[in-house]
Amino acid sequence: MVFLLQTAKLIAFCVGLLMFGRSLSLAQVDGMQRNTQYDLADSVQIDRADSTVLSHLERARAYLDDRQWDDAIETIRNVMENSGDKLFGVTDRRFISIRQYCNLKLARLPAEALSLYRMRVDPLAENWYREGVARRDPVKLLLVVDQAFASSWGDDALAALADLAIGAGHFAEARAYLEKIVPGESLAGAMVDWLAFPDTDYDLAMIRARLILVSILEGARSRAEAELTQYKKLHPGAQGRLGGQQVNYFDALSKLLVESERWETLPVSDNWDTFAGSMWREKIATKVLDVGRIAWRVALRDVVSKKESRLSFNPIVFDNLVLVNNQTEIRAIDIRTGKSAWGHDSTVVFRDKAVAKKIAGSNLSDVLGTPQFTMTVDRGRVFARMGTVVTSSPKESLFSAESSYLVCLDLRAQGRLVWRVGTQQKGWFFEGSPVVDGDNVYVAMRKSDVQPQAHVACFDALTGQRRWRRFVCSAPTPVEGSYSECTHDLLTLKNGTLYYNTNLGAVAALESGDGLIKWVFLYPRVLKGDLRKPEPQMRRELNPCLYDGGTLFVAPKDSRRIFALDADGGRLLWQTGSQARDVFHLLGVVGDKLIASGERIYWIGIGRHGGGSIKYLWPNGPRGLGFGRGVLAGGNVYWPTRRSIFVFDQLTAKMKKKIHLVPKGVTGGNLLAWKGRLILSNGSELVSFSVTGD
Repeated sequence: MVFLLQTAKLIAFCVGLLMFGRSLSLAQVDGMQRNTQYDLADSVQIDRADSTVLSHLERARAYLDDRQWDDAIETIRNVMENSGDKLFGVTDRRFISIRQYCNLKLARLPAEALSLYRMRVDPLAENWYREGVARRDPVKLLLVVDQAFASSWGDDALAALADLAIGAGHFAEARAYLEKIVPGESLAGAMVDWLAFPDTDYDLAMIRARLILVSILEGARSRAEAELTQYKKLHPGAQGRLGGQQVNYFDALSKLLVESERWETLPVSDNWDTFAGSMWREKIATKVLDVGRIAWRVALRDVVSKKESRLSFNPIVFDNLVLVNNQTEIRAIDIRTGKSAWGHDSTVVFRDKAVAKKIAGSNLSDVLGTPQFTMTVDRGRVFARMGTVVTSSPKESLFSAESSYLVCLDLRAQGRLVWRVGTQQKGWFFEGSPVVDGDNVYVAMRKSDVQPQAHVACFDALTGQRRWRRFVCSAPTPVEGSYSECTHDLLTLKNGTLYYNTNLGAVAALESGDGLIKWVFLYPRVLKGDLRKPEPQMRRELNPCLYDGGTLFVAPKDSRRIFALDADGGRLLWQTGSQARDVFHLLGVVGDKLIASGERIYWIGIGRHGGGSIKYLWPNGPRGLGFGRGVLAGGNVYWPTRRSIFVFDQLTAKMKKKIHLVPKGVTGGNLLAWKGRLILSNGSELVSFSVTGD
């Protein structure tokens, strides 16, 4: 929820209002008579292909119409090589990279032209493919797919990538590769921009059988059943090898689907590696939470406000450590005792006294947004954004001289500082904590201006050296450059792709290797409003994309709706109506429903029929109760309010029980789960509840 704060004296009061959904009459603050209404232009700037690029593409089309194959192919290849990172609009709201668009054009060449194209690119594509297969190197195979998709080796590279993805358990990724081998014209309702290999010599019965296998392996039973029904019509009696045996595909897969009901689920790590539990922003713990007496409690503080009113703290868990931070400190707590992780006098393992002093003396008037503190742990190292919580400000603001920075600590060495990296440029700010894939650290950045810019940057995980930075979009915000803003945008990372809900009118997918934007989806924004009467969706302070099974779920702060997108191509699958605008948190997908919460708790349909419709809602009335982020664990939903935690069945939405917090001397807050233990963080403390046997 967004507010204007005028004086430092009223900071604590105003911040309290931020979390309780009340509005602040700015005209009453020091007699200020400002116009708080906003009316934004409906414009989101992205890196679109310019008129020169579009003219080249138009020339290529003319060459194709005239059957001038050589000129058409060379023109398309030149555009692809020189402007491949620009964006091309396939609809008024969805854009793909010029590289992908050129691959589409080449894949649809007439047979005569396609043969000429392959004479040019096949030798290089074959080298990439053979090297990729020999080394099991997806990077080389992706070169074929990205830069020579329509070559004779494109379908071979796709099949090899699918094998690697299945072996790694990345089933949605495998599906995306396999579907591109299937001819586009055979896909019901295929869109004009569907990238499909033009003339594969693979047995389509085998490819579609592998797609069904992928559905079974990822536990998508309803999808597998529908695919089997269609398969029987397309390939009756088809046979081939599956599991090392010659089988009838339909019979073997039907049997496997029945057997999958008895499969043991793979063990899920108890670690809570980052916000929402995983870097794809979905964590479903397997154990029912045992909420007993309070095992321990640790006081928390925000350096600036030093008050107990806002839900800013989002701890993580690694092995037996609970890690929590504010602007200038990182603390490591033994999850079993609540004491210092390594027996020190203090739980603090990182402290920046100089920045703490600087920030503590800052004037927080006219700042919109709620400070948030998140971290990410990867391979025993913790990564955090530290420093000022302000991410954009007027040029005359004091915050323009105080930037944020990233730190990396080694938990195997009791929190030793490995590196610290600043933005190195005035007017630049890090958003939230990074996501990490081992060798690379990815983080959202904002460039402060009248119209703020959203960027994504990559840093070396060992040294902190920046590898690349990519502009994503720019758009006006309700403050229109008049006030400072506090934002905390988080990336989502899955299968080598970064997903970014910018909260500036755009959702984007970027390749993690080089930051190339794969697609951008522009959603309808709320363009008019009054900051004194903020709409509920403006309280979506931490709202990264949630990735589940090839679908991306997004609840932007500047839209009243929730969107479901195809993660591979950015196509809109469905959207809710504005009735879900009081949803602040996307908790996870269970069965055919998305569980989301905010002032109330929602079960939202995600299926082909009824996607975006509200299936269950509680409480079913105008008054909301929610206070903090809930958690999915042991088949239950644990949903916090200020005074209690309500427990619902994940599948049926039936309320099971109500856990009273007031008798325990605790108020509600953000929840996480660890080995059946519930951990709660509110505005003033971190609380761990005991489990049976403690």
